[in-house]
Amino acid sequence: MKRKISGLVAILLVASMVLWAADVSELRTQFTDALASGDLSGAIQSYDDMVSQAQKDYSKAARSYEKALEAGNIAKARSAWYDMQSIGYDRMTADETDQMLSLIVAEDEENRAADAQWLMENSRYYNPSISYEWNTSGDNYSFSYSSSRSVTPGEEIVLPDKDDIQVNNAVAGVLVGWGVTPDEVTYQPGETIVAPYTDQTLYAIWESQVVFTDPVTGTENTVTDVASGDVVDVPALTEPDDSYIFAGWVDKSTGDYIAPDETTVELEGNGAVYEALWKNAELSNLEAKHYDVAAIPVNTQAELSFDITNKGTEDLKNVDIETTSEDGLTVLRGNGTIRSVDAGDTVTVSGLKVVGTEPGDYMLHITATDRDGDVWEADFTVTVV
Repeated sequence: MKRKISGLVAILLVASMVLWAADVSELRTQFTDALASGDLSGAIQSYDDMVSQAQKDYSKAARSYEKALEAGNIAKARSAWYDMQSIGYDRMTADETDQMLSLIVAEDEENRAADAQWLMENSRYYNPSISYEWNTSGDNYSFSYSSSRSVTPGEEIVLPDKDDIQVNNAVAGVLVGWGVTPDEVTYQPGETIVAPYTDQTLYAIWESQVVFTDPVTGTENTVTDVASGDVVDVPALTEPDDSYIFAGWVDKSTGDYIAPDETTVELEGNGAVYEALWKNAELSNLEAKHYDVAAIPVNTQAELSFDITNKGTEDLKNVDIETTSEDGLTVLRGNGTIRSVDAGDTVTVSGLKVVGTEPGDYMLHITATDRDGDVWEADFTVTVV
């Protein structure tokens, strides 16, 4: 009697496995039929149900395999393992992906974005991209470049601007926009657009211009209708405050430099983008190693450190540090040179050493002088107790 029951259970298990496979197969057929009839929502639902059913079938077979092993039933475990290997579904083909996309792009924007993202997640054949191409040529030169990036349909993307493209402005000119054709601007540089649903190529469009740009003062002057050899006026800038020192202009693509006292520049080539150079250093955050800078023990040597932050747009080179103090606080070590403080960076200067011979509050004066002789300084209070 016991053997008959076991045989019945085995038959039921086999029947169950056949039912699982039929369910997945039927759902695959429903997906195909819905797609053929143009029923996008039905196709998505059928495909999701198919994937979900296959996952459930696999999970059930895996649990059977696990339990059979725990029971020591090798034959049943082997059967369950074979069931696990046979469970699956036919993934979306390239042709089916194209059919889905044709239905998706015909939807309204809200549904289109959501359904396109669904397609991207469920089909390895759908991976839209946006490509950027630019080329220019002239006497004795020719320049061409392209780049491409994958996009998520419906997301916002920022198009490259003139600062994102590393080209020689004298050769290429100045980037004035991106076009869906090579000869007309469709989008502005740096404009935010919605990512395309199909592969798209945008063409860089160049013009002969001279641009002066300064993020510190917010200045941006553009001179159009120019040609090589034309003389262009250089805009005058006013320092935001006393900590800023104007250091001229530079076209980073060519290295062409305009000194601070120059008022005109001659265009060489097809264009130029000059960026204002500002020098600015801030000395801050004086700290004492092992001690509180507000409570350094009397007659005790203490090491100090401070930060120098380059708040300008020009790198500071060969910065000499000099430290002085009032009587009662002796600077044992306070001079040195920093090779470079790059624009936007902060460097911590350590190794200063002082000793207070009398209790009290003392002024510590630190001076930073770069290779051009420009000076920034700060006073700090050191308390000896």
